[in-house]
Amino acid sequence: MKASIVLTLALACLALAPLVAAQAPAAPYKVPRTVDGKPDFQGIWIARNAASFDVSEIAEDHQIPYLPEALAREEKGPRVDPIYNCSMPGVPRITYMPFPIQITQRPGYVVFLYEYLHNFRLLSTAPREHLEEIDFYLGDSVTHWDGDSLVVDVTNLKPETWLDSARHTHSDALHVVERYTRTAADILSYEATLEDPKTYSRPWKIAMPLHRIAEPGFELREQECNEGDNGRAVHPYYRPSEKQ
Repeated sequence: MKASIVLTLALACLALAPLVAAQAPAAPYKVPRTVDGKPDFQGIWIARNAASFDVSEIAEDHQIPYLPEALAREEKGPRVDPIYNCSMPGVPRITYMPFPIQITQRPGYVVFLYEYLHNFRLLSTAPREHLEEIDFYLGDSVTHWDGDSLVVDVTNLKPETWLDSARHTHSDALHVVERYTRTAADILSYEATLEDPKTYSRPWKIAMPLHRIAEPGFELREQECNEGDNGRAVHPYYRPSEKQ
């Protein structure tokens, strides 16, 4: 009789074991490290959204807090996306262009290699002040680590760049603070805060995942804007995610 009770209890425990395991919280993701102990972001990543067509897709509440005078300025501004004339897309747009980005790291440096127009950013994590009286398409980036996140403070951005093809623009006062955090083996979380007192009524944020391309042998290819096409770059194509 006792043996029967013991056997019954044992079978009940075995039946409950999968349920208990399913309810157990998953272990937090352990970020891999480089030789100097920094979070390892190395690999090839890509944004799988249409934010380059309309950045409001990844904006907080899908809204851009424009000043009325900035909207009026846009109405009178150029109608052709600057990338159609082979212009660099600027920051933050370069990150959500639907082309791969390869990240490599060395002690004191993080390098972003973009397939789009052969763009690159060589980011030193040594502390320094922003440059003055000069602007760049990809801005002046001052970079540091904040725990497991890479923070890139970007100023000196050319006002000619757009945030997307929907003609969302900015002024020469644009200040972007980017934050990269690896949250899973195949996910690099990207967030950016945009501040521009000449264009927006308040700072606003965008956020999206960058997906790691794990396909064996995948590498960046040549992507060019040819003058033989009257200087018109082929618009970046949309690469939807296989797993939404």
